[in-house]
Amino acid sequence: MKRPLASAALVWVLSLLAACASVPLPDREGVVLYRKKCGACHRPYAPQEIRAAGWEKTFGEMRNRARLTPAEIDEIRRYLEPDLAPSHGSAPPAS
Repeated sequence: MKRPLASAALVWVLSLLAACASVPLPDREGVVLYRKKCGACHRPYAPQEIRAAGWEKTFGEMRNRARLTPAEIDEIRRYLEPDLAPSHGSAPPAS
């Protein structure tokens, strides 16, 4: 009886660890600034981990905290935008 329970617990723990693993950051222009500014105090989130509206809120909150200049905000925004899926707040393309 203990063996199936232990196996189930192990599977659950491994599943939980896999779900908590961070998504790798895209390697393109802006990644160095993004890691420097956004990774100084916390793990830098991959663009697809937060909805577009959430990123807008984050820019507002982090502008002062991370001491972001308008140019840095623009660069980070350009870095994030390619990976924001339509389901993350962008309007569908016009037909």
